[in-house]
Amino acid sequence: MPDIRILLIEDEVTSREILQLVLDDAGFTVDVAVTASAAHSRLTATRYALVIADWLLPDGDGILIADRAGALGAATLIITGHLSDLPPGTAKRHRVLMKPVKPLELLATVRAMIGGPRYGR
Repeated sequence: MPDIRILLIEDEVTSREILQLVLDDAGFTVDVAVTASAAHSRLTATRYALVIADWLLPDGDGILIADRAGALGAATLIITGHLSDLPPGTAKRHRVLMKPVKPLELLATVRAMIGGPRYGR
């Protein structure tokens, strides 16, 4: 059975590295995109169980990427430091976490959404 694949879209280096490390250490297979453009390319090429997207990206909107991922069958999680500014209806379509995301909160949310990895590391 294939690994559970997660696409992480985060432009801020420190946040991206921490989130990726937490997910990798928990045994998930994580692909990373730094831009909206790269994320759209990844979604075209690969099927993901979960897409985690920062809302505000330098070249686009993480919510639109999450909407596309959801239409492709992926579970979706928006992370943002601007929770009160989210467009209406976002939390009805996607899970939402406030930055900075605590590692245990991230793992609990991911496991509740898609379960655990098929193979531990």
